[in-house]
Amino acid sequence: MLISTNIFGETVDLIKNSIGLLREHEPPEGYYLCFSGGKDSVVVYDLAVKAGVMFTAHHAVTGVEPPQLMKFIRKHFPLVHNWYPAVTMRQLILKKAIPPLRVARYCCRELKERGGEGRVKITGIRSEESPRRAKRKEFELDNRHAIGAFVHPVKNWTAKDIWQYIKENDLPYCELYDKGFSRIGCILCPFANNKITRLECETFPQFVHYYHKACIDSFAINRDRLIGRWKSGEEMFQWWLTSRDHYPVAKN
Repeated sequence: MLISTNIFGETVDLIKNSIGLLREHEPPEGYYLCFSGGKDSVVVYDLAVKAGVMFTAHHAVTGVEPPQLMKFIRKHFPLVHNWYPAVTMRQLILKKAIPPLRVARYCCRELKERGGEGRVKITGIRSEESPRRAKRKEFELDNRHAIGAFVHPVKNWTAKDIWQYIKENDLPYCELYDKGFSRIGCILCPFANNKITRLECETFPQFVHYYHKACIDSFAINRDRLIGRWKSGEEMFQWWLTSRDHYPVAKN
């Protein structure tokens, strides 16, 4: 049993609460479960099965995921549907002129969030991950569309709760967690900390090359827009690896 304490000092059975939440908001057509293959979505998938609700699971294939993650999903979750966005990360970088930043995370909207538009989606977001996510509710309407909503069944779970549930229920998880990765998703995501970024650069040099070439080509195409900030695509790429939490200051 996983127990937590809410803001009123009351004890909450996390598993019972999550299952109840899923049952309460189950739509007639079933849920669209957003599945990334990470530890949180593995738990959410299992909770949806235990809740007995109708759902289909979907993985947004961004093209910049670890190969180990893709292999893990194919092996352990063969019923998960792959959803392919209309654009690639490279195309977005060339269009936006700059790789994704923490203050300009355009990639998620185009590469992940368009899947299942208008459906009631189950996600694995948690309050512990960021102040922004902490403000969200366990059930909320999708304010970008006339229809659609989100259910976040593990929103109030901690990473410790997630791992306890995985171990107690003998659930599979991606091998990268045992190799120093605390988060798994798109490689070189701007929300990853410096430790994870360095580890990704060491582990996935082919993706470092992918982003490096995208920066070089983007600078060549968008030179007039970028020349006041960097002298070259190489300089832009090196800046991006360590300074992804803000827009660059234009130089006079």
